[in-house]
Amino acid sequence: MNVHRKIIALVGLGMVLIITITLVALQDISGALSLTTRGVGELFAKDQRIDAVEAGVGVMSLAIHNFKDTGNIFFRVTYTDANAHVLEFLGPHAELLYSPGETKILTQLGDDVRSLNREAEQIFSLDDARGKNRLAAYALVRRFDDKIASVEHDIDSYREQSVRGMAEIVLMLRANRARVNDYLLFILLASGTILLSLGMYIHRKISIPLRDLWKGTTEISQGNLAYRMQIQGTSDIGQLAERFNEMAQQLRHSYSELEKKLLDRTNELAAIDSVALTLSQSGNLRDMLAKSLGQILDSLAGLEQKGSIFLSEPDGETMRLVASRGLSKDFCQDEATIRIGECLCGIAAQTGEIRVTEKNCDDPRHSRCLGSGDHARINIPIKSRGIVLGVIFLYPRNDFTLKPSDLQMLDTIGAQLGLAVENLRFYAEVKESSEKFWDLFENSRDILFTMDSIGTLTAVNREAEKFSGYTKSELIGKSVLVFLTPEGAEIVKRMLNGEGLTARQMMEFEVIKRDSSHAFIELSARRLSKKQQPTGFQVSARDMTEQKLLREKLLTAKRLGAIGEVVITVRHEINNPLTTVIGNVELLLERYGEQDNDLKMRLESVLNSSLRIAEIVKKLQAIKQDKVVEYVKGVAMTDLKQE
Repeated sequence: MNVHRKIIALVGLGMVLIITITLVALQDISGALSLTTRGVGELFAKDQRIDAVEAGVGVMSLAIHNFKDTGNIFFRVTYTDANAHVLEFLGPHAELLYSPGETKILTQLGDDVRSLNREAEQIFSLDDARGKNRLAAYALVRRFDDKIASVEHDIDSYREQSVRGMAEIVLMLRANRARVNDYLLFILLASGTILLSLGMYIHRKISIPLRDLWKGTTEISQGNLAYRMQIQGTSDIGQLAERFNEMAQQLRHSYSELEKKLLDRTNELAAIDSVALTLSQSGNLRDMLAKSLGQILDSLAGLEQKGSIFLSEPDGETMRLVASRGLSKDFCQDEATIRIGECLCGIAAQTGEIRVTEKNCDDPRHSRCLGSGDHARINIPIKSRGIVLGVIFLYPRNDFTLKPSDLQMLDTIGAQLGLAVENLRFYAEVKESSEKFWDLFENSRDILFTMDSIGTLTAVNREAEKFSGYTKSELIGKSVLVFLTPEGAEIVKRMLNGEGLTARQMMEFEVIKRDSSHAFIELSARRLSKKQQPTGFQVSARDMTEQKLLREKLLTAKRLGAIGEVVITVRHEINNPLTTVIGNVELLLERYGEQDNDLKMRLESVLNSSLRIAEIVKKLQAIKQDKVVEYVKGVAMTDLKQE
């Protein structure tokens, strides 16, 4: 029987024994208390009856004396009623049990009461108790009083019997208390004996083996894998000690293998660092991808020294081979372009997921190489912010086994390449947009026009005509205020009145064109005068709409570029060590997860937290807009919830 079952059986047996003793004691005590309670109740009822008899006898005596003194026949009725009550209380009662002494006294008391009745009949039979029969009445009353004294003596004797009965009840109560104390002492002794026996059993069967088990775990935790526990037996703890010894043996056997695998994993993670370092170096896109492919193939174990990288074309339907290693020229020419969704590479680009095949070219997804060779493939999408930019094409060896940590590592490499590709492309686009903007700015014509002192246009140039959409004839004679927004019109009114206008002051206004579209211009105005009298204004303006929009885009591009650089740094400084943590935790789970549930729970907690950190870093990658949210009042932070 297992230790825990034995303990349960002993505890159950002890509880049954204690409950049985308690029930027997309660039943015995309950019976004794019931007898005592009944005795007290009977004694109280008897005292009430004898009190009623004594009161009735007193009424009878008073009625006789009143009759003697008054001769009123009414007192005979009083006597008769009191006598009836006395005889009723002296009669037998089915619920009360009397002792022989009490029965004898009550019998004597009944005889005395009947004797009183005979004397009372003689007294009540006198015709004139106050007159001629006065002496006879006095003699009979004295005899009646003697009888009353005899009755009172009987009542006192009965009360003495009641006192003795009360003393017996007190003795019964004391005996019951002693009995309760004896039962309690017995129950305590029985409980103590059972607990002592259980404690000794637990100490011998559990505490001592657990102490030895603790000592063994301490030795093994300190690195003494040669230590063996000496706990014998078939109990649970004995079996646990045996399993623990087996675990120590396996730990010792696999320790050297674990060190070797950790070294291999560290080398693979070093490859990720090398790739990240290559990506951080400046250069053109093709050179950067070629160097990164070389770092991947040189650093990762289990891969053949050949592979390629495809990048998506601007049309979004095809991919072009931009870097390769170890592949023949014919292969590079034949596979120079591939459609997205075609073959395994195209499927990886279409789905954005890593695609692995172990069926070699027999896999029907290899639509470009059916029957052309015997090799497995790993296709890793190059992604940035959820957009697939290309695919890495690798050839694993036949003995290569892909683990979850390997998938995490390959996904990390693909994300790093994606971010680098996007940054280079984005930099080229921003540079091109900036060049176009500055070229347009340098060669553009200014908008020139004149107006009188109340804002009526008097002359305009072709650029103003082209800008506004009106012809010159339509513009001349119109007020400049009709082309401005309400806010701009208020500013111009103040300028016309001579307020806030200084030489070479540049001001920006929002204007409304003929097609109701809005545009922004930057202008400077010079006051015109004739004979020292102001006649109007000469205005030089330029269209700032394009420049304003490009400036905002440029600022956004710089901010996104800065965010991209931060993301690269975060991935380099966090994801790479994090991949080491995930790989090591998975190795530990694989080796020891089934042997120690507590260790397994802790390792799974570490793994889940590490994966959560990796997910946060992925969200950083997915940033597409320079969008911020208020973290606390006055402090903004980048919004990771990009739509």
